[in-house]
Amino acid sequence: MKIVHIKAAMSVPGVVLPSAGSPPNPSGGEPVKLSNYQAFEAPAAEVSTGVWECTPGQFRRAVMDAEFSHFIAGRATFVTDHGQSFDFAAGDAVFFPPLTKGVWTIHETLRKTYIVWKSSLPAQT
Repeated sequence: MKIVHIKAAMSVPGVVLPSAGSPPNPSGGEPVKLSNYQAFEAPAAEVSTGVWECTPGQFRRAVMDAEFSHFIAGRATFVTDHGQSFDFAAGDAVFFPPLTKGVWTIHETLRKTYIVWKSSLPAQT
């Protein structure tokens, strides 16, 4: 396995971040636009890392594996299905246990670096 270096993740131009589609917006507003540059994915897809970006709006969290993210631009709120609310801004980091469900509200275009992996950790309660 080689070292994966994502150099200047904040400066990766939008054209390098290919579109990852637009998930449904639960508030019924404009759909967000997702972009994702996957810098590495292990052969069996048990781990991946890259740069992710999202325009303002709302959507339900779709990644059901464990995830660690470091936010490098923007501002957002995540509310779990259990009612916990988290505000994130550039410089913040978060770990989502497997099966974490909830709704993202992106206030300012959000960019993060991430690592996602299949995990045997228990689901969030």
